[in-house]
Amino acid sequence: MIRTDDELHLAQEAVQNLQRVLETARKIHTPTTYRAMSEPILLELQQREQEILTYLSSAETERSAQ
Repeated sequence: MIRTDDELHLAQEAVQNLQRVLETARKIHTPTTYRAMSEPILLELQQREQEILTYLSSAETERSAQ
């Protein structure tokens, strides 16, 4: 769960890193191998993106109240 803007920035960097890994992997792996190796990375990417969206959709006062 992202609670601060600093954590948001770290999550955004992590998303970018995961996307770069996938981009590179697509170039060097066969489609079958890529599908197998990318699945857990794609799940991690989805989770992090969801956390980012959740954080960005909440109002500052809501986060402060928790």
